[in-house]
Amino acid sequence: MSGVVEVRRDEHGVAHVRAQEDSGAFFGQGWVHAQDRWTQMDEDRRRAYGQLAEHCGPAMLASDQFWRSLGIRGVVEQEYRGLDASSRAMVDAYTAGVNAALAAGAASGEAWRGVDSLAVFKARHLLMGVIERKLWWSRVARQAGGEALVALVRLLSGASRLIVPPGASASGCPVDLDGVRTSGAANDDQQGSNSWVLGGSRTASGHPLLAGDPHREVELPNVYYQVHLTGQTLNAIGLSFPGVPGLPHFGHNRRVAWAITHTGADAQDLYVARRTDVATEAAAVKVAGGPDAPVALGRTAVGPVVAWLSPDTVLVLRATALEPAPAQYRCLWTMLHADSLSALLQSQREWVDPVNNFLGADVDGHVGYVMRGRVPIRPVDNLLGPVPAADPRHDWTGFIPFEEAPRSIDPPSDMVVTANNRVAGPDYPYAIAPVFAAEHRARRIEALLLQREGGWTADALTAVHVDVQSAPAAAFARWAGRLSPEGPTEAAVLAALSGWDGTLDRDSPLPLVYNAWRERVAAAMLAQAVGEELAREAAGPAPHPGAVATLSRLRARAVDLAAVLPAGAAEAAFHQAVAELVAQGGPDPSRWRWGALHRLAAQHPRASKDSDAGWPTLAVELPGDGDTVRAASYGPGSFQVTGASVARYVFDLGNWDASGWVVPGGTAERGPGALSQLDAWASGQLIPMWFSEVALAAHVVRRDQLPG
Repeated sequence: MSGVVEVRRDEHGVAHVRAQEDSGAFFGQGWVHAQDRWTQMDEDRRRAYGQLAEHCGPAMLASDQFWRSLGIRGVVEQEYRGLDASSRAMVDAYTAGVNAALAAGAASGEAWRGVDSLAVFKARHLLMGVIERKLWWSRVARQAGGEALVALVRLLSGASRLIVPPGASASGCPVDLDGVRTSGAANDDQQGSNSWVLGGSRTASGHPLLAGDPHREVELPNVYYQVHLTGQTLNAIGLSFPGVPGLPHFGHNRRVAWAITHTGADAQDLYVARRTDVATEAAAVKVAGGPDAPVALGRTAVGPVVAWLSPDTVLVLRATALEPAPAQYRCLWTMLHADSLSALLQSQREWVDPVNNFLGADVDGHVGYVMRGRVPIRPVDNLLGPVPAADPRHDWTGFIPFEEAPRSIDPPSDMVVTANNRVAGPDYPYAIAPVFAAEHRARRIEALLLQREGGWTADALTAVHVDVQSAPAAAFARWAGRLSPEGPTEAAVLAALSGWDGTLDRDSPLPLVYNAWRERVAAAMLAQAVGEELAREAAGPAPHPGAVATLSRLRARAVDLAAVLPAGAAEAAFHQAVAELVAQGGPDPSRWRWGALHRLAAQHPRASKDSDAGWPTLAVELPGDGDTVRAASYGPGSFQVTGASVARYVFDLGNWDASGWVVPGGTAERGPGALSQLDAWASGQLIPMWFSEVALAAHVVRRDQLPG
């Protein structure tokens, strides 16, 4: 790297890195990441390598043992050695920037290595629900039988709006379950994401608009970091991961914009293998305040051992993310320099994990979608639970070719919507996943966008982000008209539900009634599907993550209660829900408030451990739920929010400076900048995303020249 690297901070704390060379821009990105998010970066690195207990004590021992078993360090070291020249230069420049910030005292800790960036990205995406789901479904097969599991998977499917082709629908299970063999050998909830792209025929400017919001657990600091990178050939702005160079998920350069949502594809298999097929290695996990903890690391030809089941058998994980694929990182460079939608989509050819719904648009007016990532081709049995490693019928026989990945380029509707919903219809020849998110968010976004023939602007799209009208809630309200009240409280509730449009406002009692009722309906549906014992476990104090995911999907399907539950079950659930709400909030339903129980609470991990001031905490009442566009999902046993928008964005390809974004916190991990965007995020507003030099100049509040 040569030349000056300057960091200009705008009034919202966003770093705009300007350098003479592209390598300088990545150097500056590494610097500001370390300056603003070092604790987060270091913790993600330690998680990936199984080293958290060394600093956090015995509470993190089990986590460390699991992550150590995955062997991520060995994978990323192979990937780093295989990087192409451009990717290596990007990672190395970023690493140099991180270490320069450490040397200058902007942060303190162990030096960063290029492999750490690859490890951090894997740690953020490796566990997204597939493993947990398969483990719990395996319990269902063991205790309730294989037929019960197949019936459950069918129940979770239902009707769905498709991503490809836009505007189409399908019903039934996404995979063929006829003749499937179920094995009894041994964070996938309503946290989803939205994205949509509108072509010029639907916008006021005649140029595309690309918008959306990813949904994850809300953390402090936030998972994403806003940054602007300018170099010799580079000029791009977007949301980055602290610890990782580039803008892997959301951003734009001078000519193209891109965004993703989680596809929910199944790219991880569990195998039951013989111990005689395992190569073992003894290792130790360092534990603060105690002796080292031994851990047995095992590996087979298929993948790492993640559980020792018996003296004779082990559970093995095969995951695309754990098979070295250095070529995938090339896209982190090429997408930043793409000059057309075609080039942007082509840049995703070698991407491996996670599998994403990838939306793009260019300034020439083209819009499109492609599913990016590597999805294995293997029997449907593999998608439902652990399978025997010794049976060659369960081997992977290849991957869905990129040329055959679902895609839609310049569709006749001039619009594509993704919301974790089903990707393709029954004619698609490959199995992507056994279940997808319910169609409710996708249908609502589409309906809102179709309310205008054209004329959409970036400002107008912010209303779509924060829409909290729920089709399932409205359906429950209609169904409530069949019920007879038991007492004055129920009479008042039913009268209020009559004609309710399903809008889930914070200050209304009706969302509370609806969600309490639906929670009990979903529990009844689960009990009918898998038996009372497993259903009680799913609603217990420490439920299996796979059970939580299944229950959340049943909540979304609970709108079909009349066709699924036995006579009287839905009415009994309603009476029980109202009785519990009376016990909690008194007999007057007008005094109940959804926001009083539907709250988001988050704090920095050190807030409760470190007496030093400045570590942030937040508590916000939220509208909506897991099925509304403004998603705010909750887990079992409480309406406490577990997942919400961790960013919102609108990219205006007719005027980049009209774009906007916001995160539920800020750029810094402590101090005043840690929560600087919280009020805007909570109220549904975006802050400006200044891109041009002319627009940015009026909003720079600080300039720093970085030492090389």
